[in-house]
Amino acid sequence: MKKVLKIVGFFLGGIVLLVVLALLLVSPIAKSYIQKHDKELLGREVTIEKLRINVLAGKVKIQDLVVYEDDDISPFFRLDKFETKIKLRDLLHSQLTVKRLLLSGLKVLIEQDRTWFNFNSLIEHFASDEPKPEKKESNFGVLLQDILIDHSIIRYVDLSIGSEFLLNNLTIRIPSIDLSTLKTNVGLDLCIGDSATLHTQFHLSENAEEYVVDLKLNNLELDVIEPYLKQSLAVDSLRGRADFDLHALGNTEHILDFDLTGGIALHDLSLQDSEGYRLGYIDTIYAGIQKFNMNQNYLDLSKLYLSGLRSEYITHPDKSTNFDIVMGKNKVHSDTTVFEKIGDTIAAEFAEVQERKPLRILVEDLCLDNTHLLYADSTLPDPFLYEISGLKMTSDNFKLNGTNTVRLQALLNQSGKLDVLWKGDLNSLDNHNLTLMLSNLKFSDFSPYSIQMFGYPLEKGTLSFHSQNVVTNGNLTGINKIQIADPKVGDKWKDFEPQMSRIPLKLGFYLLTDKDDKLHLEVPISGNLHDPEFSYWKMAMKVLGNLVVKVATSPFRLLSSDDDHQYLSFNLLQHDFTAEEYSQLDDMADFMLGKPEMTIVLDQKVNFNDLVQQFSNLQLQRDYYLSQHPEIDSTGIDFLTNEAIRSIKLTDKGLYEFASQFAEQGTVDSKKEVESVALSRYAEKSSSMVTRVLEHRNELLLAYLIHVKGLKESQISIKTPDPSSMSDYKKDCRYEIVVNSSEMDELSTDD
Repeated sequence: MKKVLKIVGFFLGGIVLLVVLALLLVSPIAKSYIQKHDKELLGREVTIEKLRINVLAGKVKIQDLVVYEDDDISPFFRLDKFETKIKLRDLLHSQLTVKRLLLSGLKVLIEQDRTWFNFNSLIEHFASDEPKPEKKESNFGVLLQDILIDHSIIRYVDLSIGSEFLLNNLTIRIPSIDLSTLKTNVGLDLCIGDSATLHTQFHLSENAEEYVVDLKLNNLELDVIEPYLKQSLAVDSLRGRADFDLHALGNTEHILDFDLTGGIALHDLSLQDSEGYRLGYIDTIYAGIQKFNMNQNYLDLSKLYLSGLRSEYITHPDKSTNFDIVMGKNKVHSDTTVFEKIGDTIAAEFAEVQERKPLRILVEDLCLDNTHLLYADSTLPDPFLYEISGLKMTSDNFKLNGTNTVRLQALLNQSGKLDVLWKGDLNSLDNHNLTLMLSNLKFSDFSPYSIQMFGYPLEKGTLSFHSQNVVTNGNLTGINKIQIADPKVGDKWKDFEPQMSRIPLKLGFYLLTDKDDKLHLEVPISGNLHDPEFSYWKMAMKVLGNLVVKVATSPFRLLSSDDDHQYLSFNLLQHDFTAEEYSQLDDMADFMLGKPEMTIVLDQKVNFNDLVQQFSNLQLQRDYYLSQHPEIDSTGIDFLTNEAIRSIKLTDKGLYEFASQFAEQGTVDSKKEVESVALSRYAEKSSSMVTRVLEHRNELLLAYLIHVKGLKESQISIKTPDPSSMSDYKKDCRYEIVVNSSEMDELSTDD
């Protein structure tokens, strides 16, 4: 019995010894096997510094694990330390419980060249041409606890475009993942590049449908996306920093079904194109997100603030601009980039949402501050350069759908001031109210456009422009008031054909300004926005051009609203000018006092035959009145008597009887017969009288304009009519104003 027990003891001891030896040797055996069969197992060269396996405790430790590239020289994957602990007892209950999983010092290099990745061979190694067997339902559970990845680095290099992206000091903490229910709580901390830090927390519900994500990103340098931007746009550099503090609550079944709150800020954002032009620089952009839901298609912002925008808009001689690249021109590569593919996917889902519900955006506090814009236009015969600085735009409760009120102020070319008030709906151009106030603009700044439109440079002047344009149901009604002090127009460009070549701009401005070298204009605008021929700019220029032409050909029409104010009317039967006629003379004289170079000729126009008839009629009326009042011979004709004579109608019965004694037919019974008698009896006398009265009227006119109003004798002359030349003239008596001076001739020649 003792021998039996001894044999059994030796046998059991041997088994125990073999087990102990097996447990002690499993680590070096496993290490040797892995390194010897690495190509067969993984398809790559693998080295392991240390491998420790404690089967009884369910622990595995690895140090200095390296997986090489296909060249067996360059490291692809390096791991300083790997530790795990498995709860073996749970395997008896169809449950794999990993109580600890540690990866420390992970270093991964990912390289891409268009569609090639440096891990393609790994994917191909594990790929199989055999059809996958159908998955059977399993009650085997997997629970991962206390997962930690720290002191890790992921380096991504895109060889095709020369970009590099570094995730540094990567730390991922996962308290637990239950793969049977997908309930997850993950924390991620890492450094991006040299300065950015990212902290995220991800919670997934037990049914794997709802998730919560918190993301805080600080000081991300935006030059990391510069190479990808160059794939689509001809840009030279992108600089700036980004900060995010976002909270998202969503549903895994629909990628767009999430509610997002928080804030996004960009700092020192700068974009420069491949030609060296800075497309834009922004000090700060901040968006405070109250709620954003792409599935519901709305975005509510508590604040949208943009400060320190500096941008240049350059129009080249071929009409291309420095912003053409934004529209997708000058692409470096013709194939679709990763970002474009992602963008196309999101855009497709967004378009589907748009069909169901229109986009709603609300910004409670919208502010654009401290903006500086530079505009250059090289398509003109003389390049145009204009600077807008200190621009500030504000709006409360700004929205895409509905009426908005926007206020805007700016400084123009260091001196001019801009004030704008706009009320309208961005989705409808049919109803707007725009008030524009411009003051202290330098006239010469707009000389390039004056040359383009009219052929004349603008050399001097200060401009103020007040405008209000109201659009109601597509119909525009607007008034534009222009005031220019001391305008000066240069000589017309030779050998250049402007768009509106027939506008005598220099002469027009000369005549439009008053004696103090000031110009006041009102330019009304009206039209229908739906008319394909409608152009606000062209319409304004047409109205202004027509006004200039009208003034240049008839400068005195501006003295009143009367289109016939190009002449001075007078009544020759009156002894003196009437109050209305004196008023016309005053307007003309005041206008000419401000234009000392201007001289005019008053071309006297009369219906001579009609005047002879009128004077003959008056002579007949006078003789008839005297026959009824013989006492007049001793008292003389006074003012009242003269008015009484003029009041006698040519149809008066008594006048008929008086004229009958001079009629060849013996009786007179009509006005026409009265006029015939008057003309036969007094025609010769009346003709001489008309000539004398015309001369007297001319003397009276010259005396008033020269001695009373102060015009120089050289500024005005009167051209008297030849009676024979007036035989066909049928209008009332007038002085037609003809501008005639050496200065005006020179201006007209220039025009």
